[in-house]
Amino acid sequence: MGIPEKIKAIQDEMAKTQINKATNHHIGLLKAKIAKLKREQEDKEIQKKGVKTDGFDVRRAGDATVVFIGLPSVGKSTLLNKLTDAKSAVAAYQFTTLTVVPGMMEYRGAKIQVLDLPGIIKGASSGKGLGKRILSVARSADLVLLMLDVFQPFHEDVLVNELGNIGIRLNRLPPNITIEKSSMGGIAIAQQVKLTKISEQHLKDILHIYGMVSARVVIREDITSEQLADHIAGNISYSKSLTVLNKIDLVNREFLEDLKTKIKSEVIEV
Repeated sequence: MGIPEKIKAIQDEMAKTQINKATNHHIGLLKAKIAKLKREQEDKEIQKKGVKTDGFDVRRAGDATVVFIGLPSVGKSTLLNKLTDAKSAVAAYQFTTLTVVPGMMEYRGAKIQVLDLPGIIKGASSGKGLGKRILSVARSADLVLLMLDVFQPFHEDVLVNELGNIGIRLNRLPPNITIEKSSMGGIAIAQQVKLTKISEQHLKDILHIYGMVSARVVIREDITSEQLADHIAGNISYSKSLTVLNKIDLVNREFLEDLKTKIKSEVIEV
């Protein structure tokens, strides 16, 4: 059984498991197993030779880098052209942008690199629509701009989930924990805070999944099993993000105010 099949089997098991207090430990272990398998899958893909980037390998420039992430035709290219000297293609059909288009914006003496990425679709993190290559550009960005269309405003969760699936956590800090492997002595846990989201036994079980039988663990904040798995995986990036609601000139103020009450996060109107 290959890695994708193993991941699918675990996901199927999770779907069949009723989530409650009694099953939290089991679900947490399954999530840790998936995280480990995804890391192994990524490592194998990186090792493959002769993979073409086709414009997705962008050299960082300026004082900071901002990437636009959104579904097709939400107005990323138009905004890039307005903010920078770029000439990103604009048309009234999907997937006009097929590679990364860079532009440079000057603001208060700072040069900010802005990258227009091709639109992503649900399932991008698993490779649909060149999704993995598109999303991977966001790993090194200083800011991720999530762009929503005023007529399709509820895609923020899709964008956040797709980024999360390739290891990009938005508006979160790395967990404040330290894990040092040792040659003997088992797993010693030093808690500087009370753990309420994960038990010591659960923590040890997750470490065992990753092959750690002896280690010194220092925990300085109340963490979840997902945060622990992220820390062990070591291939997680943490980025700041803002959400833009675009094309607001096409609706009236009443429509807009009603819409904003239904969107989870604060948005910047454009």
